[in-house]
Formats: sequence, structure tokens, C-alpha cells
Amino acid sequence: NGDKGSVDQVLVSKGAGQPPVWRYANIPFMENSQYKLINTYLKTDQTGITTLSNSVAASSPVTSNLNEDFDPAKWAKITGLSIPVEIKASQNKITYQVQSGVELVNKVAGAGSSVDFICGIFKNDKLVALRPDGIAAIDTAPTQSIFTLNYTEENVPIGNYTVDVACRKISSSDVTNNYFRIGVNIPTYGPTPILTNNSSNAFSLRSLLKIDIAELVTYTN
Repeated sequence: NGDKGSVDQVLVSKGAGQPPVWRYANIPFMENSQYKLINTYLKTDQTGITTLSNSVAASSPVTSNLNEDFDPAKWAKITGLSIPVEIKASQNKITYQVQSGVELVNKVAGAGSSVDFICGIFKNDKLVALRPDGIAAIDTAPTQSIFTLNYTEENVPIGNYTVDVACRKISSSDVTNNYFRIGVNIPTYGPTPILTNNSSNAFSLRSLLKIDIAELVTYTN
């Protein structure tokens, strides 16, 4: 009816027998062969991993390989970060971002100790991404560090998956005389006297998992 609309408007149908109307579409227009963000998943956790601490020996081998199976005898999951994910298109990019606080306390005054570990992403209990790291403590003061992992998978098959974050200890300079945590603090430590940890808490060392799913944009004539 002679109404040309305005810049950035699109013509929207109101259904059979009704005149269409101009509307602003607050979405980006995608070119062919670009990737469009389809979904984002995000979870945080303050429970972390406490089962890799003192008296727990390092697991072997030191290295891990992609596609290996989750082994509960070696790996410990951050259960609060488990996310169900649905992949709907075969051409995709799945980006994982993990961040977690790590804490170590040496139990022997005047000495030092260290722990090396691996954290990884498991998809349906298959390892798809991993990164090693380590932390060292001197004397009996709690020491903190931040673990990060960023990884992108391409063209994951269509289907439903459960994504988990898990870690394992791969070496320790002193298995008996240190406390070790991932994603949660050590609230008290000793052996004597028993001290309160005033340098961290569960919130400051919490873990985060973010998953971005992008699909390839394709147009057919």
C-alpha cells in the first residue's frame, strides 16, 4: 500500500487475510558460511574436588590421551558442573571454557611441597579436551592458583551428550604432608595446632564451565 518501511525493518506476515506489517528485527543478519551462536550453557560449583588430597597417591600414566574412557579410579568429577547438551546440526563448533581455583597447604613448617594435576572435559565419558597444571606451597600458609582450559571441537555428531569436568593427580612431592583442593578451599588445616584458613573460601575458588554451540549458516536457492 505504498508503505516502504524504514531502514533495518523486515516485513512480517500476520496470517491469511491480514495485511503484513513492518517490524524491527533485533537479530544480526548472517552471511552464508558464517557461524552463528545457537546456545550457551553455564554452570558454577562450590563443592569442587576434595578426594585427591593427602594420602592419595598420584595416578599413572602422567599423560592422558584424547578419547580415553573416564576411569573413576583415576579421575574425580566436579559433579556440579555436569551439563546435558544437545547438538542439532552436523556442521558446528563447540567451545568449552573451564576455570577453577586450586589450593595447596603444606603440613610441614619450613618445608615445601608441590602437586601436578590434569583437568579435562569428558563428553559421554570420553576425554575431548585436557590441560595439565601444577601448584607449589612453601611453609604452612595456604597457596592458591587459577586453572583455566579453553578448547573448541568441530563438527560434533548430532545427538545428546553429557559434558563433565574431571581432574586427576599425576605427581606429588609429598603425598602424606599436604592438603590439596580443586574448586573449593581448605577451611582448616593442621596437624597441630588446627588453624582456620582466612585467605580463601569456597566462593573465591569456585569452578565454572561455559559451553558455546555455534552452527554453520548455509543458504540454499
